[in-house]
Amino acid sequence: MLAFHQRSTNDKHHLSLRWFGGQGDQTAPLGGSPALGTASSNLKFYFEDAPIHVFNYSAVLNSTFSSRFTNQILGGANYFNQVFHDFNNSFDTQALGLFLSPDATNHGQPIHGAPNIRITGFEQIGLTPPEGRSDLTWHVTDIVSYSKGAHQLRFGGEVRQAHLNEFYHRRGTGKFVFDGTQGPWSATIANCSKNVTPYPASCTALGFSGPSDAAAVGGLADYLAGDVSSSTIAVGNPERFVVVNAYNLFFQDGWKISKKLSLNFGMRYEYFGPLHSDRKDIANFIPGRGFAIQGAGLDSVFPPDRNNFAPRFGFAYQPTSKGDLVVRGGIGVFYDQINLNPFLDFRPPITASQGIEGNAFGNPLFAVSTYGADRAGQTSYNWGSGPGQAQFGNVSIFPGVQVCSDPNCAAIGDPKGLSAYSVSQNFRTPYFYNFNLQVEKSLGNAALFQVGYVGSQARKLNIVTNINQPENVGGVKTLPFPNFGNILQLNSIGTSNYNSLQSTFHIRAWHGLSSQVGYTWSHALDEISEYRAVIADDANNVKRDYGNGDYDTRHLFSANITYALPKAGWARGWSDRLVNGWQLSSLWVLHSGQPFDITRTDSPFGNGNEVNLVGDPFAGVSHSFNKSIPGVQWINASAFSAAATDPVTGLSLPGNVARNKYVGPSYKSVDFSVLKNIPITERVRVQLRAEMFNLFNRINFASGPGAVNSDGTITDTIGDFNGAPGIGPGEPFNMQIVAKIIF
Repeated sequence: MLAFHQRSTNDKHHLSLRWFGGQGDQTAPLGGSPALGTASSNLKFYFEDAPIHVFNYSAVLNSTFSSRFTNQILGGANYFNQVFHDFNNSFDTQALGLFLSPDATNHGQPIHGAPNIRITGFEQIGLTPPEGRSDLTWHVTDIVSYSKGAHQLRFGGEVRQAHLNEFYHRRGTGKFVFDGTQGPWSATIANCSKNVTPYPASCTALGFSGPSDAAAVGGLADYLAGDVSSSTIAVGNPERFVVVNAYNLFFQDGWKISKKLSLNFGMRYEYFGPLHSDRKDIANFIPGRGFAIQGAGLDSVFPPDRNNFAPRFGFAYQPTSKGDLVVRGGIGVFYDQINLNPFLDFRPPITASQGIEGNAFGNPLFAVSTYGADRAGQTSYNWGSGPGQAQFGNVSIFPGVQVCSDPNCAAIGDPKGLSAYSVSQNFRTPYFYNFNLQVEKSLGNAALFQVGYVGSQARKLNIVTNINQPENVGGVKTLPFPNFGNILQLNSIGTSNYNSLQSTFHIRAWHGLSSQVGYTWSHALDEISEYRAVIADDANNVKRDYGNGDYDTRHLFSANITYALPKAGWARGWSDRLVNGWQLSSLWVLHSGQPFDITRTDSPFGNGNEVNLVGDPFAGVSHSFNKSIPGVQWINASAFSAAATDPVTGLSLPGNVARNKYVGPSYKSVDFSVLKNIPITERVRVQLRAEMFNLFNRINFASGPGAVNSDGTITDTIGDFNGAPGIGPGEPFNMQIVAKIIF
């Protein structure tokens, strides 16, 4: 990490220049071992490597023209680059004899890296294909401040431009699965891979020690013979270079009407332009029109939204002359910067395009397509399973594989099975209303109590729907676009609501005691809480998903207490160092659990909120730790069943269980610390701290979406679930000793 700071000043102008640069590299396995049933690799060559580079430049010019008139100009640029690949990324895919699309490039150079090869019972290789992003964002901001009488005026604006390069070559080097089901030995392997007791003598005679041994031998045999069980490869180039322009203007007036009443009001205008590319490689699927290419028949991915006016108003009122009671309130409109991930890296939960980079473009139209072994389970140009099906056209993807003769081997340009990604032409900028009303009361000179209502309502939030879901039309199963697979469409039709009662109590330095105690009751509702990897259950009825938000936490209590022990005035010298300077602190955090969904795994939509309650969801459930799980039985899974299906489309009908109806475990943690300041000289002191986390060693189980297993158990603690086992908030009791020299 490097940093640079320089200042230049005179009587009226002050210029500050700053530069910061940093880089790092992280290498780690992605998780467990496929030999143990988890999708990862413990082979160091195939650990995930993630180098990162960050640079920031800024300049600030403050100018004072008079005591009432000042101006500030800010300019800056931020560069971020992070890529992900296997630790050993030197493998040349083409030199290995494997097929690689000529379009699979990064900055014009062919991508490198091992293909993802999965052999049953063995560590897999090539887990992380070349992927990542780099972006450069610059801005110039000007803010003018002017005071006149009882008015404090501020106005200004900003111009901002972002350049983004994304290169997610998922399946770019190919994925090949060998599971022992393809060779002439497949029947034997299938028989010997069964977990039965006693283990068949015929299998033992072949040298197999058990089911896993037989499965591994079968997978290895298929690999050596070149018999692929399934294969997938992306053809085309998903790399995109996009630019987003934005600017804003604002005006604000702080008006002190009297000693008791102050107003603050203003207006802000925001413009967030649609992403675009000068390379003419961004295409949008528009229903009724097909693929339209930006710059060649398509002005922009979605029409610019130029109606983003954001008025704001606030007040502060002191009803009494003592000034110990204050009433504050405000309301405002706030627009949200459009996030690019849903456009370029959505990560759908069903077989579908990642984003608009997967759409067909060029002349003739050509897509970034994924070729796979199972037509029903992949995206486009998919082929039947079995030996001899892992090739592109008449070019073998894996050496020794026959030329494809399956009729499902569609020619380039045949749309059968082709997925598409669409951005609605009614897409608009998300916005929300924030409003609050609070009362603040001073209790003497050391205490303060505050209580109030805080709420928000969001509109035009991102929601992705599958606009090619099957429909029942007069008893006949139809597709809106019969020549296509799943078509995901990014819309701005989502809503959310948040209402809360918030209260805090402060004590400031009262006989050595300082504290802040707070309690919040709140309720959050929405249709979808994530902007990525989640789609609506029903494209024709998005409101069906309206319910408790994923982060809805009804009750939250926190207390931060610090107490400095009274000083012993009689102490001198070493006795002063020993008995004085002690401080005790404690942090309490308690909150209710977060909601979770009861879902089914066979949903064609990806969310699976189509279940019925058919029994008591808490029958036989104690919510107590059970060593045999190990974990806790949180809900009775047998109390739920899949909802009925439409006999024509085969799609699930709505169930009677609302989204996020049930709540996971609560969280409780108490931290405690002892601090000792030891003066050495007038300017030097030593500070010693003993800090204890989760003092009472409470087990805090994971809560919220994804925390509850399909059998109704919870087996992860909050740290395991959030990726910080052992050290995160709420993890088992741990203690640290800290020493610091302050001078």
